[in-house]
Amino acid sequence: MENLEEIKTELEEIKKLTLLGAKNVLNVNDVALLLGFKPKTVRNMVDEIPHYRNGNGIWFKREDIEAWQLQVKHNVIRIK
Repeated sequence: MENLEEIKTELEEIKKLTLLGAKNVLNVNDVALLLGFKPKTVRNMVDEIPHYRNGNGIWFKREDIEAWQLQVKHNVIRIK
C-alpha cells in the first residue's frame, strides 16, 4: 500500500510540473515550485523578484522570473 501512495505522490508532482510548464503568469506557489523554494521564501523575497500586484494577489511573468534568475553571472575559475 505504501508504494501506491508513493506513486500517487509522484504523479501529483508530475502533474504540477506539467501544468507549470504551460503557464506564463505564475502565482507564489508556482514560482516556489519553479525555483525550488518554499512559498514562504518567495513571499519574503518578493521585493527582489519582479512581480505584479492585483488586489491581494501577487503575480509573476515566467519570462521575468527566468531573466531574474540569470541576472547575476558568476565567473567560475577551475584550477586543476
